[in-house]
Amino acid sequence: MFKVCIISCGMIANSAHIPAYREFSEDYEIAAVCDINAQAAKETAERHGIPNYYTDAEEMLIKESPDVVSVCVPNCFHKQYTLMALRAGANVLCEKPLATTYADAKEMFDEAQRQGKVLMACQSMRFTPDRLAAKRYVDEHGIDDIYYGELARIRRRGIPYWGSFHIGKISCGGAFIDIGVHMLDALVWLMGNPEVESVSGKTMQNHKDELGSLKSSGALTGNVDRIRNFDPDEMDVEDFSAGLINFKNGATVSFKVAWAANCPEASDIRLIGKKAGIYLPECRVYSGTDGEESIVSTELAYDSVFAGHIYLADNLRKVLKGEKAPIVKPEETLNVTRIIELFYRSAELGREVYVNEN
Repeated sequence: MFKVCIISCGMIANSAHIPAYREFSEDYEIAAVCDINAQAAKETAERHGIPNYYTDAEEMLIKESPDVVSVCVPNCFHKQYTLMALRAGANVLCEKPLATTYADAKEMFDEAQRQGKVLMACQSMRFTPDRLAAKRYVDEHGIDDIYYGELARIRRRGIPYWGSFHIGKISCGGAFIDIGVHMLDALVWLMGNPEVESVSGKTMQNHKDELGSLKSSGALTGNVDRIRNFDPDEMDVEDFSAGLINFKNGATVSFKVAWAANCPEASDIRLIGKKAGIYLPECRVYSGTDGEESIVSTELAYDSVFAGHIYLADNLRKVLKGEKAPIVKPEETLNVTRIIELFYRSAELGREVYVNEN
C-alpha cells in the first residue's frame, strides 16, 4: 500500500488527483492533504474522508512520511514543492508543466535520480481516444520522416477566472503554458520526441474582459469551491499565442493556442510525414495518391472528464511495483519544458530563439 499526500487543495486536487488515487484503493491510501488556506485543507479532507490535513507542507511530509506526493500548487511553485517532497523520500506526480525552464526541470529530475525516486509530470491529455489511437497506429505502422506538424488548442471564451492562472508571478505564463503544454506534450510524444532546435513565438492579450463558464475555462466538472474575485487589471499573461517550432531532425511545427479567440473551438493535431499523415481528433490517416483511412478511436477505460489522471495513477503504481516503465518519460518532459522556455523568451525578445543560445 502506497501512502499518498497531496499539496494544495484546489480544483485539480479535488476533481482529478483524489478520485484517481481512489480508483486504485487496493494500492493507494490518501493519508493527508495540505493547503496554506486552512479552510481549503479542512474542507477537502472532510469531503473525501481523508484523516489529516495541514497548512504546512514540510510538516506534513515529516509527520506522514508519504510514499507518493501529488504537487498541485500553481506553476511557479512546482519546483519548490517537488524538491521538498523528493528530499522527504517521496515519489512525485507533479501537475503540468513540471517546470518553466529547462534548468529547473533538469534539477528536479536529477534530484529524483539522486533520491532513487520517480518524478512524473502530469501530462494527462495524452489519454484521449484520438491520441491513444494515433499512438497505437504510430507504434504499429510508423509514419517515418515527419517533416511538418500543426497544433491548435482554442477556447472560444475560456479565460480561467476562478484562480490565479491569469497572474504571471503565480502562473509563469498564460494560455500557452496552461493548455498549450498538453497539446505540445502529445505532439512531441507522437513524433517520437525529436530535439528542439529553435522557437519563434508571439503572445497577445485581447479578451480579458470577456469571460465564459467555469467548464469552458477548465473546471471540467463545473465545480470550484472558492472562486477568487477576477480583476481584469491583474491579468498580465497572454490569452492568445502563436508560433513556429523547428526541430533538429528538420521537422517544423506551427501552433496557435488561446484561452479566448473569435474562431472555432479546437484541440487539433496534424502530423505530415513522407509515409503518411495523421489528423486528430478526426482519426484520419492519409497516404499515397488516394489512400485515406480511419483509425479506430480508442475507448477509454474510465468514465471521467479527468480520465487522464486515472491512467497516470495506474501507471505510477505499476512503475513503483516494478511492472511498467513511466509513460511520461523524463526526456520527453525536458524537451517540452525547453520548448516552453524558448517560446516565452522568443515572445519577450521579438525574434526566433535557438536552443544553443543558452
